[in-house]
Amino acid sequence: MILITGGAFQGKLEAAEELFSEKESGKEPLVLEGTQKELERLQKADIIHDFHLWIRGILEESKDPYEMTEKLLETNPSVIIILNQMGCGIVPIDSFDRKYRETVGRIGCLLAQKAEEVYLLNCGIARRLK
Repeated sequence: MILITGGAFQGKLEAAEELFSEKESGKEPLVLEGTQKELERLQKADIIHDFHLWIRGILEESKDPYEMTEKLLETNPSVIIILNQMGCGIVPIDSFDRKYRETVGRIGCLLAQKAEEVYLLNCGIARRLK
């Protein structure tokens, strides 16, 4: 698994597509959005964009996002996951939004631990962290 993280609108999807094309020459990646809630579909994706939105949807359904993330990684170990950084701003007043923000950060740490490669993107420039 490869993790790409950074702020919103920093070029993460383009970087993921470039990484995919380097590894899978000539193949078009299956890119699914984090708003796609069905785990079965995400298990077939090459790239999952806006994974933080998937985490939000799982929390809204009162399901365990950690367990669901583990299932995803078990069945799709070569996926590229794009996750926005959410902890560099104002702490939300709403308790759900605080829980969501914290969960995204903690799952990001989990993903980074398990990832073969981790990239931080800023201004369209990818820096490999791992």
